[in-house]
Amino acid sequence: MKMKTSYLLSYVAVPLLLIITGVATYLCIRTGVNKELTTYALFLFTFIYILALERTIPLKAHWKAEKKSLQTDLKHLFFSTAMFDALAKTIAIAAILELHGYYSTGISLWNGFPFIVNFIIASIIGELLPYVYHRISHIGNQSSSLSIFLWKVHAVHHLPTSLNWFKTNWIHPLNIFLNTFFKIAPLLLLGFSENVLFSVAIMHMVVAYLSHANIKTYTGILDYIIVTPKLHHFHHSTNMAQAKNFGNILPFWDQVCGTFYNKNELVEEVGVVKSDTVQYPGKADYLEHLKFPFSLKNCC
Repeated sequence: MKMKTSYLLSYVAVPLLLIITGVATYLCIRTGVNKELTTYALFLFTFIYILALERTIPLKAHWKAEKKSLQTDLKHLFFSTAMFDALAKTIAIAAILELHGYYSTGISLWNGFPFIVNFIIASIIGELLPYVYHRISHIGNQSSSLSIFLWKVHAVHHLPTSLNWFKTNWIHPLNIFLNTFFKIAPLLLLGFSENVLFSVAIMHMVVAYLSHANIKTYTGILDYIIVTPKLHHFHHSTNMAQAKNFGNILPFWDQVCGTFYNKNELVEEVGVVKSDTVQYPGKADYLEHLKFPFSLKNCC
């Protein structure tokens, strides 16, 4: 009976989370409930949902959250995600609004389309620049200081040698700022509505945590629609043949640009590959994670 339940959960876990959060987002928009409160509520629900599944249907036993790394996990959660994430997004949106003051298209084209069509278009457009930035960050041109710097900013997210809900939060504040700016700026400048932006933001939050989850899932066709745990685990692989899939939320631009990877296999190891030219910080040193991109070591 337990095996049958686990098998069923592996099939319904991802679509059920998307349905619940999607319906909650729709009801928030229809009823006018405070969007910030809804965001926090869905964050908490996603947190509990994924943690419960990581205990019920874990993909890898040794990827579970451990006490020895919990202190660093919590620092990334409370400082990078809670404090710096809010600050980085505030600065990014302020910069976007400043740009909007100088350049406003006044586009009303979207008013003629149903909400769901606007949401899909906005999701695809919003993924383009983050995809480009993410892919460039991984190129690692050793003769380019900029390339090395961008990789060091992003490398903090790849330091963990296991994946679970907590490891989603291992991300440098500058990485958060750039992701937010590149995603939201085009949508604001193109005149998408507040409700569309809200829906895109909720989907981003839910899928970002889901894609790093240590849960055994069978996602089938969903692998070609959203970034599922299976797809994003490949991205974190130390096997460079698997380490593709640069889309954060949607695999659309990976499919268009030839970086989509989806095979019937598991990732053996995740993390950063040892390098003679880059000296990575210790996994447990949060302050070193923050300083790492600006370290003069390996900068040229």
